[in-house]
Amino acid sequence: MATKKKTFDAIAFSRRWRQTTSKLLNKMSYEEQLAFLNQRLANWPGAAKPKNSRTPALPER
Repeated sequence: MATKKKTFDAIAFSRRWRQTTSKLLNKMSYEEQLAFLNQRLANWPGAAKPKNSRTPALPER
């Protein structure tokens, strides 16, 4: 049985995305990280809209 050559490697893509995002977040303050992640969450396709817009993506410190 012949195997197909992969055209897309999801694991490599995920790792690359996480590394890029980590570099970006590491340059931000906690408040900036919170705003950034909440904005991304609000714009995420198919994500359930929060009932309370004050609910943070990360817990308070």
